[in-house]
Amino acid sequence: MLLRQVDPRHAAVLADFVRKVVASRTVWAVAGAEGLARLPSPTRRAREATIFWAEQEDAERAAEKVATEPRVKPIPLADFMHEVLPKLRELERAVGTNWLAAPCEPEIEPTELLERLRQEILASFVRQAVGQGGLYILEDDQGPTFAASTEVPNTLILPVWTQREEAEIVQRGFWQDMDVSHIPVATFIERTLVWLDEIGRSVAPSYTPRVANIELAPGDIAERLKKLQRLQAHV
Repeated sequence: MLLRQVDPRHAAVLADFVRKVVASRTVWAVAGAEGLARLPSPTRRAREATIFWAEQEDAERAAEKVATEPRVKPIPLADFMHEVLPKLRELERAVGTNWLAAPCEPEIEPTELLERLRQEILASFVRQAVGQGGLYILEDDQGPTFAASTEVPNTLILPVWTQREEAEIVQRGFWQDMDVSHIPVATFIERTLVWLDEIGRSVAPSYTPRVANIELAPGDIAERLKKLQRLQAHV
């Protein structure tokens, strides 16, 4: 849950943080002699909040105020979601987002922030797929590349990306013999998702290897794509 809900500005700061780090796939932190920078929670006695920023410049501006011997460092979004946030939950720390004038700044529970990031990743995927009119998969002469589900044992999922560069990164690391293929969004909805539904496989938007990805049933992702298409048709 969001720890401070009385100030609408905090909600705006948090929403801006989520949107920007999903767009850049990077979270900025300040590491000091004590580890990642943290300050006393402004809402709960004897609790600390570890602080992160969406932009490098803001982290650099705050560095001297929040850590000894500070060093500004980028954290890939996948690592932040699947390593940093679970660790902060174990330590019972809150997360401070874009703090520039502590202590009156927004903070949130790690689990809630993780869910907000997942939802924005999915929303961003849908917006980009519809806006660009297509998306990317990896495939060879035998068909699309599938990955193992992290949610359902012995189940395969179809990795899909809206940026060719993201697909190429995974291709170089895991599937070097595969080709990056572009699929028009109409073809993806009318053929690919129908086929996936028939063979009982899900879709992994913006797939990242070795982490717990978002996995959606073909009908779910089809409805999200078609809903946005309908909305844009009336704009």
